[in-house]
Amino acid sequence: MNTTLPLWFRLRRAFFFALLLGLWAPVKIVWEQHIAHEQDLLRYHDVPMTRELRDELGQGLTIGMLSGMRSVVADLVWLNVTVAWEDEQWFKMEGYINLCTSLQPRSITFWDIGGWQLAWNASVSAMYDRKQPDPMKRLKASRFWIQKGLEVYLRGIENNPEHFDMWAATARLYEQRLGDYEKAAYYYEQASLRPDALAFYERFPAIMYGKAGDDQAAFAAWTRLWNRLTPEQRLEKQHQLGAWQYAAIRKLEDKLSIPKEKRVFPN
Repeated sequence: MNTTLPLWFRLRRAFFFALLLGLWAPVKIVWEQHIAHEQDLLRYHDVPMTRELRDELGQGLTIGMLSGMRSVVADLVWLNVTVAWEDEQWFKMEGYINLCTSLQPRSITFWDIGGWQLAWNASVSAMYDRKQPDPMKRLKASRFWIQKGLEVYLRGIENNPEHFDMWAATARLYEQRLGDYEKAAYYYEQASLRPDALAFYERFPAIMYGKAGDDQAAFAAWTRLWNRLTPEQRLEKQHQLGAWQYAAIRKLEDKLSIPKEKRVFPN
């Protein structure tokens, strides 16, 4: 009995298997790449080990990182930040700061001090650089480092949005280094909303709006704070000498000529 399958059937079956393999191959490649990526994240503790990172760390520290000692490696690298600061090697210092924050993106200290080193120390040094006689170039260099510090803080917020410190540090930079009180008000307000925020920061947005000359926004911010208080707290604050909220609201009501029926303190 001849059991050989017809040629047309064998060709159709071969074509079907070829089509099936062709469709499966791209899915398999994507799947394997995803698995490899997940393995890298687990192996390197959420820090992708790129060629640039290996070059920056060197052989010894790379081995330490691959051994699971990421925090130790970051601390050792941070020592170079201090040395670069003492030697006023600002570009080297920036590189080490970025390396530390890449190794330990959840460490608030690296972000906070790193941004401060750039936006304050490096920028002030550039502003008073005796080697540069041109004041406009000194000003440009100073602003360059302020921007670099701001970038560090903003990346810190991206990696740690729940932490009060990063929002507050960004607000201080806008207030003290850039004189942008509107943005400082926004970041202070965001800082005050974090679970670990210090209580007195809640009045900073209103103060910043006042510095920016936006009396309407300042009045609204002070009023929001006042409305959060209990009747007992309001009475206490009215009798406090120089109470911030009470005095600020009364002053702005007069300045803005707020109608009596819309005032917080009509009398």
